[in-house]
Amino acid sequence: MYQESSKITNIHLSKIAILYIRQSTIKQVYENNESTLRQYALKDRLVALGWPFENIVTIDQDLGKSGSDAKDREGFQELVGKVSNNLVGAVASIECSRLSRSSADWSRLTQFCAFTNTLLVDADGIYDPNDFNDRLLLGLKATMSEAELHFLQARMRGGLMNKAKRGELKYPLPIGYVYDGDSPIKDPDAEIQNAIDMLFSTFRRVGSAHGVVAHFRKKEYKFPYKASKRFGQGEVSWINLKIVNVLNILHNPYYAGVYSYGRNQMVWTPDGKKSAAKPREDWYVFIKDHHAQYIIYDEFETNENKLSANYTKRKSQDAKTPPREGVALIQGLVWCGKCGRRMTNKYKQKGGKQIPYYLCQKSSVDDAEKVCQSIHGEAIDAKITELLLARLTPEVVSQSVSVQRELDRRQDETMNYYQMRVDKCAYEAELARKRFLNVDPDNRLVALELESNWNIRLKNLSDAREEYNRQSEIIERTRNICDYSSLDNLAVNFSEVFKSSDVSPKDKKRMVRYLIEDVTLNKINKDILVNIRYKGYTSQSVMIEAPLLSYEAWTTSSEVINIINDAAETMTYEDISALLNQKGLKTGKGMFFTPLLVRKLMYTHGVPSLKKRLLDRGYQTIAEMATSMDITPNGLRYQIQSGKYRGDYVCVSIYNEYLFPPVRDCNIKSSATIPARL
Repeated sequence: MYQESSKITNIHLSKIAILYIRQSTIKQVYENNESTLRQYALKDRLVALGWPFENIVTIDQDLGKSGSDAKDREGFQELVGKVSNNLVGAVASIECSRLSRSSADWSRLTQFCAFTNTLLVDADGIYDPNDFNDRLLLGLKATMSEAELHFLQARMRGGLMNKAKRGELKYPLPIGYVYDGDSPIKDPDAEIQNAIDMLFSTFRRVGSAHGVVAHFRKKEYKFPYKASKRFGQGEVSWINLKIVNVLNILHNPYYAGVYSYGRNQMVWTPDGKKSAAKPREDWYVFIKDHHAQYIIYDEFETNENKLSANYTKRKSQDAKTPPREGVALIQGLVWCGKCGRRMTNKYKQKGGKQIPYYLCQKSSVDDAEKVCQSIHGEAIDAKITELLLARLTPEVVSQSVSVQRELDRRQDETMNYYQMRVDKCAYEAELARKRFLNVDPDNRLVALELESNWNIRLKNLSDAREEYNRQSEIIERTRNICDYSSLDNLAVNFSEVFKSSDVSPKDKKRMVRYLIEDVTLNKINKDILVNIRYKGYTSQSVMIEAPLLSYEAWTTSSEVINIINDAAETMTYEDISALLNQKGLKTGKGMFFTPLLVRKLMYTHGVPSLKKRLLDRGYQTIAEMATSMDITPNGLRYQIQSGKYRGDYVCVSIYNEYLFPPVRDCNIKSSATIPARL
């Protein structure tokens, strides 16, 4: 004891002493009281060693927290901070495992204690980290403490793994399942089963999680949700379906009858241990046909492949995108014939109509280069439709018919959903009525509460019936408008059904995907080369004429340009525009001609003006003519305007711009070829 006490100096006693207290779980805090009291009693030993009572700081914020990691232990972090700032003379704990069960955290603490000459105190003795023997003993204790935790966890995990390998380890079940004793079964609530079945059937049709959510929102369906994940706890509430709910269900193999363990495992990261998803081959347990299933396992794998293909950040560009909204018929199937990349699509509005365009813009998005190709898609879609209708066989048509027949099945599914809501509300209303009638009338407080509950249930029943009737009327109107009687003879009139406005673009795209593998587009001058690869890997190539670009559609006709060219021999811009308007001609945009428009057209098409033509023939400008007459241009202009000039001249614009014939042509009267203007 004297040897231990001799390690304590006045320098240590002048600083504070910290008593660190920790229990691993909340259960231990409440049930293992003796251990907690024993740790608090260590303060008396610090007083006996010489520290004043007021200089002893107790840190017990970490009660109920594991010592395997220092990340979430605020008390331990505070302790390390005070030690590293040289404020602590001694750190006391009942044993080193209270401070940490991690060798890394323990070594860091002892290193700081050595730097600041801080002692470590436990129930067995006093240790100076600067002393070799003490440091060796502290290291041994830390190793044993960490090993003890490992042994405990290994024993517990061994039993847990053995139970999991037999498929008997119980864990919180996903929505739609409950435990019947130790065996998982489907939830007895038929409404919950129906909602989950509807989610899977909707995904089969739409092929995307977003589409499932959109369908539920459109139909105003609710989905069951249990907030509490503990065993047998938490009531089921009905919420608006979200994408995260859909993905959790579609990615969960439990719905395919698979018992699995180890889908998420703890891994070391720079921030400590974290849970991370593992690939299927690394799962600890994978047992098929373990319990009742909502879908078969093959469908689960198909759903996984669909979701992987839909992932917008996929590294590979080979996966097809699912059919989406919009009129682009071959959306998701198009490849660029120039660079070999997948083409996307966009739309433009023209006259209230969607016009599709197919773009190869991968290099533009990634590398800020020019768009590789941008192709007008209306003519392509029309050609694809024409080719498909020509190649259809009765076997292929029968597959497309199933898409149409699915519409009627969806309507029945909708009514079944709302009928189950009515039945459930009716049951709850009847149960509330019986409870109200069985209550003692003199117990007014209970009677009022039960009466209020009965009224709420009756209101819910009324709302459910109104919604059922509303949906029934909508479906009835739809059946009256849409005539599917022609489906039985669809091999003959498929063209009419395919072009019908009653068939959505999504359904048309699904029908196309039964027939076409992919399409490659390559724009060559004014034509588009379309290479089609059908299912079965037969192919076909067609060349179609590319639609006119916007500016090409607005181009003035060649007839008008020829008239302008002929008239420019003797007429100015003003005269030509008047002549064209007199003939009833219009511009490419349907506008009347003006001198400015005539001038732009002549410049664009290389038609020389009257002034250019005369200058090319040797006509002189007013400056040149004035020089030869030894007068100023203004003087010559004054003579012309006052009628004193007797020679020939031509006015080539409304701005009194004059040209004079060459000397050899002076005997030619201007009125015979070009009208003179005074």
